[in-house]
Amino acid sequence: MILLSISGFLGRFHPLLVHLPIGILLLGVILHWLGRKPQFSAIRPAVSVTLLLGAASAVLSCISGWLLAGEGEYDATVLDRHRWMGIGVAVIAILYYILYTEKFSFRFHRALPYVLSVVLLLLITFTGHLGGTLTHGEGYLTQDIGEPDDIKEVKKIIPDVQEAMAYHDIIQPVLQNKCYSCHGPSKQKGKLRLDGEEMITKGGKDGKVLMAGKSAESELYKRLTLDLLEKKHMPPKGKSQPSEAEITLIRWWINNGASFSKTVKALPQDDKIKPLLIALQSDHLHPPAKPEVPEAPVAKASDEAVNKLKEAGATIVPVATGSNYLSVNFLASKSIGDKELKLLEPIASQLVWLKMGNTAVSDSAMTAIGKLPVLIKLSLDNTRITDKGLSALQSSAKLQYLNVVGTRVTADGLLLLKQLPELQTIYLYKTDITAAGWSSLKQAFPKAILDTGGYALPLLEGDTTLVTQVR
Repeated sequence: MILLSISGFLGRFHPLLVHLPIGILLLGVILHWLGRKPQFSAIRPAVSVTLLLGAASAVLSCISGWLLAGEGEYDATVLDRHRWMGIGVAVIAILYYILYTEKFSFRFHRALPYVLSVVLLLLITFTGHLGGTLTHGEGYLTQDIGEPDDIKEVKKIIPDVQEAMAYHDIIQPVLQNKCYSCHGPSKQKGKLRLDGEEMITKGGKDGKVLMAGKSAESELYKRLTLDLLEKKHMPPKGKSQPSEAEITLIRWWINNGASFSKTVKALPQDDKIKPLLIALQSDHLHPPAKPEVPEAPVAKASDEAVNKLKEAGATIVPVATGSNYLSVNFLASKSIGDKELKLLEPIASQLVWLKMGNTAVSDSAMTAIGKLPVLIKLSLDNTRITDKGLSALQSSAKLQYLNVVGTRVTADGLLLLKQLPELQTIYLYKTDITAAGWSSLKQAFPKAILDTGGYALPLLEGDTTLVTQVR
């Protein structure tokens, strides 16, 4: 075991040593060819020394590379080609040095070193290319040719996301874009491959990485959510990172069984997942999801103000651990009105999510809501809100999410909010929006997700059902 540890340690010097023969041998070839001209005759003595150093460093590079290959993290076919071409570089470099320095009498002695120099250049080029393939994945040399600098990945557009395959159409493209370079066909760090069901299920040298139904226990998910500076964070710092939406979709897939064969519609979808799935149907690249909590710190809300809201029937919780920003939920309090909403004023600086669904709130209460400066999410589903009430939200510059499901809202009322810069998700199921109004909304909110709802979700084992007796 000690010998294996030493060999592995020495093998890790390969990335350092491999650049020595490349630079030194290239310099030797250049000096050799320049030395043919009389004006550069003074550099001829340096050629033999340069070629000797290059040949010696090529041998050391081969030895360290052989030791590194023993860790078994690379595609066997590409590794084999890279290894033997590297040995070829060392052999040709040694012959090149010998034929350049020794005085032989055979006919082509003078021309042969020049031939070997060309062969050596070709071998270095192809060996280096294979080394790049091992380290960075297939197509590393040409992956950016013909692409604009600001577009590195092609987003897969799914015409009907509910009919799509959850793994093949949603999860696999994320793994392909973010993980295959280190855990794909060409390279397997930690002996882990993520380019197929069998390999993902098998895991790597440290064991399984996927625990169906348990994202918190799945290394595949846990590594994505570690701090970027953590050593075990994946993908490593400096590599392209998955978006928050992609990480959320991976968690959703794992928590719902990590099936490789189910369609999207066969999996449960909550209000957070639905807009992320709908965004996959878009024909344009969306900007990164905006943060759901303001970045600026805020003072803690008054305990007195919080207690008064609780007495009025509100549930108040922090939106994140250690955060002073709050979510207020009035549940199904039928008595909620202007009087209770005035209680929000003392916590206006902390309130980012207000849930008023299924309450008796009406247009008269919307004036108070429109004065909440950092409100990001607002749920008004199944209330008596109309277009008149929505007009009070025209100054809600931070609003990102609006739920008006089951209200009398029309397209005219929503069009009043088209100038809100952050608004990106609007739930519109069972509203009074007409076909003509729907067309105008799509033009007014080209980058927003307009969710018309109406999903027919399957009944899953463990769901609570209401059984009534037919008489």
